[in-house]
This record gives sequence, C-alpha cells and structure tokens, in this order.
Amino acid sequence: MSHQHRLLDDENRRILKEEYWSKLENPVKLVFFNSKDPSCQYCDLVKQILMEISDPELTDKIEVVEYDFDNDLELRKRLGVIKAPAVIIQGVNKGLIKYYGVPAGTEFPTFLETILHVSTGDVHLPSNVAEEVEALEDKVNIKVFVTTSCPYCPKMLHTSYMFAMINRNIEAEGWEVSGFPDIASEYGVYAVPKVVVNEKVEWEGAVPPDYLLRRIKEALG
Repeated sequence: MSHQHRLLDDENRRILKEEYWSKLENPVKLVFFNSKDPSCQYCDLVKQILMEISDPELTDKIEVVEYDFDNDLELRKRLGVIKAPAVIIQGVNKGLIKYYGVPAGTEFPTFLETILHVSTGDVHLPSNVAEEVEALEDKVNIKVFVTTSCPYCPKMLHTSYMFAMINRNIEAEGWEVSGFPDIASEYGVYAVPKVVVNEKVEWEGAVPPDYLLRRIKEALG
C-alpha cells in the first residue's frame, strides 16, 4: 500500500497523545476484521484510522490485530462478527464491545473514549444502574445504529458500551449505517440513533441508562 495522506494532522496527533493516550493504563487490543472483497468499501479507511491512532509514537499500549473476514471464520464466529470492517475493542471490559464501519465524525471521540475506558476500567454509569446491569444473567445483544454526523448517537452508543464493560453476558455493537445499507434496511433504520435489543425490543432516539436497562429487562421478559 502506498503511503497515504495522513488523516490526523500534527495538532490532532498531539491532542490524541496528551488528552487521551496519556491516560491509558492497561493494554488494549483492537481486533480488526478486514476484507479484500471490493464490496468492503471502507475497509482500507478503517485500517488507516486504526494504524494512525495506534502509532507507537503516540502510545505503546494499543495493539491492532488484523484478521481476514473471509478466512478467519472460527474467530469470526466466536466473536459474532457478521460484517467487515469491524473492530472489537478489548481491554478490561467483561462483555464484547464492537464497532462496525468507520469510526469517524461524531463517532470518533466516542471510539477513542471507549478505548480509554477499557484501558482504565472507568465506568460512567449511575451506581444503581450499574449494580442492576452487573446482575443480569442472560445474554444481551444491543445494536446501536449511528451515523458519523448524528449529534445524539455517541451518547447512546457510549451508554451501551458501558453496559458491556461490566457484564460478560452483554454484547454491544455500534453500526455506522452508511457502510451497511443492507443491514440498515433489514432493521428498518430510518432515524438514528436506533437501538435494537435481542432482536425484539427497538426504539429510536438516545435514552438515559435507566431506560436502556428497563428495555433490556423487557427484552429478557
């Protein structure tokens, strides 16, 4: 691959190093599912973003591990990855934290903050909600459909990621819909953020943590 134009200029690299990565504690692994299929129009861009944010000049705590979506089927199945590009953010989090598509625009800061959270273990949830989330014993899948220009999406995605931080039964997925028109139409995404819990409870709009918890309980019945 020829040397591409850098996405992050010097000022942004400085901000990333000083305001984000200086606070990293435990190592973080970004498990990246790439695809050589021409239909994966954003795969190269996501790879470039990951390479730039994990630049050893900025931090030695982030490792990007790349897998082939079409060949690494065993791992893909184990992690429940159904599309590429996909990134699984692994640190001290107990549940699965995934992001499908390009973590850019309004979603970029959330992506960086999530990496920070799984490194430090900081959980930004009201304590009463966190206690109840920790107690959930059934499998929970939360899909949050977002776009890179939506101002309310990051908060909703962040909340679902915080739920996955503290419970190994919870899998939280961010879907940047512009890269996945088929998924967007399958889930009837006309407005974002749209949230779907366990494929049966869904709504549009950002909601506070206690509401998300209530809807999860409803989905678990």
